[in-house]
Parts: sequence; structure tokens; C-alpha cells
Amino acid sequence: MKTVIVGAGLSGLTLAERILSSGADDEIIILERESAPGGLARSFHVNGYDFDIGPHRFHTFNKEVDKYLRDILDGHYVKISRKSSVHMAGKYRNWPLTIGSVMGLPFSVLWKSLLDLFNKPNIPVIKNFADFIRSRYGDNLYNYFFSGYTRKFTGIDAEQLHIDWAQAGVNRAVIDKRVKADSLLSLVKGLLLPKPVETKFYYPDSGGIQTFCDMQCSKIKDLGGTILYDTSVETLVLENGSVSGVKLINGDVIPADRVFWSAPITLLYPETGLTFINTLIVNIALKTEVHQNDYQWCYFGHEDLIFSRLTIPRNFRQDCVPEGKDSLIVEITCNSEAEMWKNPETIKQRLINDLKSVGAIRGDDIEFIDWRRIAETYPVYTLDYKEKLSSITVPDGLFLTGRCGAFWYNNMDHSIDQALSIVKGAEFRQDFWNER
Repeated sequence: MKTVIVGAGLSGLTLAERILSSGADDEIIILERESAPGGLARSFHVNGYDFDIGPHRFHTFNKEVDKYLRDILDGHYVKISRKSSVHMAGKYRNWPLTIGSVMGLPFSVLWKSLLDLFNKPNIPVIKNFADFIRSRYGDNLYNYFFSGYTRKFTGIDAEQLHIDWAQAGVNRAVIDKRVKADSLLSLVKGLLLPKPVETKFYYPDSGGIQTFCDMQCSKIKDLGGTILYDTSVETLVLENGSVSGVKLINGDVIPADRVFWSAPITLLYPETGLTFINTLIVNIALKTEVHQNDYQWCYFGHEDLIFSRLTIPRNFRQDCVPEGKDSLIVEITCNSEAEMWKNPETIKQRLINDLKSVGAIRGDDIEFIDWRRIAETYPVYTLDYKEKLSSITVPDGLFLTGRCGAFWYNNMDHSIDQALSIVKGAEFRQDFWNER
């Protein structure tokens, strides 16, 4: 079969590698609009510094996915323990929350949250993200953290988001299934655990997270697959309602018996009105190490801060920065109409001031700033997103996969799991947030 895979992210690369490794006599062509593989798992090597697109790392409880990760990495990985934080009430606090970090919150926040355990709002019908959060965490934590963080991250109010936004994002934020954060009571129980859960991650032993994708590419090429970079697809070519190829923006047509589409679904179906969040990634090299930045990544909920998350590469692997130096990966979400997206330099001074205010940088310690526009990073689950998705008629021979292709707020291990299932012809449960 002539198989075209649109997008060289984890989903597309795993599909190609597994199809070819299965011995199938397929002609595989991967089309990638960027100049490098990885999609949202790309890395940037700048003047001796390694930067990822946020805190990428591998973690899974799926044995098949775990085996695939280790087979591709072939021993070229390190195992690291998790250390993540949330910045609340002016201080860095461990995430998942601990007794020590919670007891440091202002008394008024603690007292009102405790009262919410016994007096949560009565919401008979959960209609949106705000209802979901308020019914589980109470009004106090919703108003204190979730409401503002959500508005800053998505650009819309919590009342305009589907409940799936909470189910897909909130409980998964703790990474480990053994720790629950799906209600205020779950958080309290977690605080009282006699021993914190220690989560281990895989991370490549050289370069950034893209090293994994580079290894996949090497296998694909060795097995006869073709990867074309700087190649953008305009649309599908159909014959009698079935896929017969893809048309590139330069007008060329590549024949195909089937197409796996892991690029943004909005490129194929703009009329649906589905939207993505863009992320402005700001890679900052620092001349000296900032000891306060002892977390791997940290969430910042305060609306006055321009960024929503910071990542510290040296806490994934020390040699991601030159000896004695440091770095930050700053994530700022926005839409494509925002002035900061069009001209990032306009926010430079505000960004520096905000980073200083949380102690992430000191004085004039910046060696350089590297701006990266990363489009379509998160699907936005508006109240009507399911209706918009259901309006799509998928032609024979087209398969929508991955975060962007399936409009699916997932993690890297889920994209790999989905690809492995597709190749085996097995059913795959996309609503993984309902796992028990």
C-alpha cells in the first residue's frame, strides 16, 4: 500500500516505524511542515543549550508503551525522579501538594477551603468546566487558582469550556495514577499519605526529547521509509469519496491508498470552527545557576504573570546547559491574533520583570533570549466542541491520529499507545481521562 503520514510527531513516527518493522510491504512517506521531526516534541540546540517545548519526558504505566520506549532508546536514556511545583500565594509549593506546602498558604485560603469540604456548592447539573471544578474543589480554590489560571491559559472564561477540559487536564497533572486530584477530598487524602509517591521518568541521555524522535527516524529510513521536511499539505485528494492522495501547497500531488493525519485537524476542516491554543516558547540562557529554580517545571496561576509554566532543563539532565550556567523555558499561551505572537519582542521587558518577581532570574543574568512560535499546541474544548467534531465526515482511507489530528488533549505516551493500537488493528480508548 502507498501510505502517506502527515506530520512527523510521535504519533506519525510511531505509525511509520511500526508498519515498516512489521514486515508490511508498504511504501511509507512522511510529510512534515517543519525542518525537523518531533512535532510538539521538538528540541532546539542553541549555543550549547538544549531546550524542549516545555517539560517533555516519558512516563507510562502501559507495559507495551514502556517496552517500545526502551526499545527505541536502546539504553540511551537516564531515569530521573519528578520534582514539580506550583507557585501560589507568592511561594513555590510542591506539586502534588504536601502538608508542608499547604500549611504555608494564607490562613484565609486554608480556612475557606476547609469549609468547602463540608459546604461545596450544590450544582445539580454540571454544564461546564467551572461547574466541574466548583463542585469538586469548592468556590474558594476555584476563585483563588483555577478561574484565573484557566482564563490566562486558554484565553476564555471557565464557564465557556466543556467539562472534558477538567477531566483531561486536572487529574492528569499529577502524572501518577496512584495520586488523585479529582476533588478537594482527594487532595486532602493525598496530603495525608504516609509516603509521597516517587515517579520516575525516561529522558534521552543526550540532546533533548527530540533525540527519541531522531532515533525513530533513523529506523524508519533504514527500513525504507521516506521523510520529507519543509513540506506542507494543502488538502486531501478524493476519488469517489475515498482518499487517493494529498495535495501539497506547491501544487504537487502525492498518491496514497491511505493517509494518517496527525497535523492539526483544522487544516483539513477549517469550517468546523475548532480552535487551538498557540504557545510562545521563550528559551532563556542564564550566565549562572539560579538555586531557587530547583523544580523541573512549575505552574503559575496568577493572572498578572504573563507566563503559565516554567521549565528548568538542567533538572532533567545537567548537561542540557554548559557547566556552571542555567536556563529557563518559558511558556506563554495566546492566539494567532495577539500582538505578542506577531511581535514577541514587545513583551520582553514585562517578561523579564515577571521572572524577576518570582525569583526565576537575577539582575542582568541573561545571556540570550531565543523566541519560538509553536502553533496549535493545545486543542480548546469549548462547550460545543463535540458537536463540531461530530460534524466531520471522514472519507474512506483517512485516519485522524495524535493530539492535533484527533483534536485530543493527550500526552506523549497516549499518542504512542494510539499508534501501536492502530497498527495492530486494536480498539483504542481515546477518552483516557476516565481510566480507573
